[in-house]
Amino acid sequence: MHKINLIFTLLLISVGLSAQFVNNGATVTIQSGATLGVETDIQNNGTGTITNNGTIEVSGNFTNAGTAVLTPAVGLVKFISVTGSPANVTLNTGGDVLNNVEMAKTSSNTVTLAAPASIGGNLSFTGAGSKVLLGANDLTMTNAAGTVTATTNHPTNGYVVTDGTGKFVKALSGSATVAHQIGDATNYTPVSNVVTGSGAGTLGARVYTSPLQSKYSDATDYINREWNVVAAGIGSYTNTMTGTYVAGDAIGSTSLIKGCTYHTGDWQFAGSGSGTNQVIASTTNIDVKLSGQNFYGKANLKAYLAGALPSGTTMTTTLRTNNLIPLASPYSAAPFNAPAVTATSIPANATDWILVEVRDASTPATVVSQTSAFILNDGTIVNMDGQPLRLKNAVSSGHIALKHRNHLDIRTASALDLVNPPGLKDFSLGTSEAYTDEIAVANNPNMKLVGSLYALWAGNANNDDRIRYSGSGTDVNAISSAVLSNPLNTTFSSTFPLVAYHPQM
Repeated sequence: MHKINLIFTLLLISVGLSAQFVNNGATVTIQSGATLGVETDIQNNGTGTITNNGTIEVSGNFTNAGTAVLTPAVGLVKFISVTGSPANVTLNTGGDVLNNVEMAKTSSNTVTLAAPASIGGNLSFTGAGSKVLLGANDLTMTNAAGTVTATTNHPTNGYVVTDGTGKFVKALSGSATVAHQIGDATNYTPVSNVVTGSGAGTLGARVYTSPLQSKYSDATDYINREWNVVAAGIGSYTNTMTGTYVAGDAIGSTSLIKGCTYHTGDWQFAGSGSGTNQVIASTTNIDVKLSGQNFYGKANLKAYLAGALPSGTTMTTTLRTNNLIPLASPYSAAPFNAPAVTATSIPANATDWILVEVRDASTPATVVSQTSAFILNDGTIVNMDGQPLRLKNAVSSGHIALKHRNHLDIRTASALDLVNPPGLKDFSLGTSEAYTDEIAVANNPNMKLVGSLYALWAGNANNDDRIRYSGSGTDVNAISSAVLSNPLNTTFSSTFPLVAYHPQM
């Protein structure tokens, strides 16, 4: 038998094994240590007042249209399963704050919020598969010290389901580690947050699989899941987020899926990382989307090709004008062996394809990623779709090397920030803009001065990082072989001047 200590006027309706608790204006006090058990619904109407210093057990809907006076961290509302009672029920607190809430429903039964709800104490999941469904309503933990626990663990004993626009919101004060025990209807996919900042505020989160913010069009490795994390009231806010996804969310190789955030109209990769079925990213934005895809470095680069720069400050577009630039990148073949990519069109002011390599920050000889891009006639290097350059599967900081099929390579003298590029990296400004090999001599600068611009040396026909017109393995042989192998040409004769070489890479 339940022990009930009440001071109230009560209308109790019994139907078979069910009982409905309806309070139409009375004062109800549940004393400490006492339990009010209701086999179906609780409805508090009008001027009805419930002061819960003990435990309310309810297996049906809980609707408060009156007043619930709840002693902080004392009263408990416990949702239970009873044979013959509703499996899935609703909760409407009427704007009042519940203290402790226990989800003891079994067989994956649920409690759905009919309106925004707040909990001033703790939330626990003790029933097998029990869940709280938010729909369009927020569930707020108003006490920064409040906890969310499960008897065994989530999802065995339930979690909060963000099946709409509603968020699971937690209070915090300044710097804190905050976990959101959330998921969709079938998958537990929480997000944890390491927040630094000042002042009292809140941090809310929801997770969903549709609709999703579009990833980059050339992303081949990504997850079909997204978390929306929203902060309020925290000064100097930063947050490192870790979202846990399920195996079925992943497309492609999970080793290449890194955390990223979406805000201000683009994907950002600050603090990007990954773990086992986890994506990690950092933000200072108070409203972001967290997801995972290939890491994309960003760089603003400008360079010139001496072979296409007869004079002035503009390179030729002869190859583009004569439709001689292929849609498929030429750098997938040896000796470059870059990933094969195909553009849908060639920019009107393109001079040619160019290969951009990201090199390890500490060991520049180690190639991290290769990106085929277009170099425009003003020296700007752009993505193959004509948009600002993106460096797929790069790293947050690394050297940049530029390669062209008949020019000498160059690379940066120091590593660049590829997450937040500091500005334009213009190689044409001088030889100090590029690395100079220690064995190079004064007569072999790393770039050629053409007019007022420094440009990549032309003539590296056999892609061996040197220009040689005498001895063995010369560029003369490579050029003559290419020309003579063309069925339209039958003879070839020329005399080339001797040009010294300089290893650059």
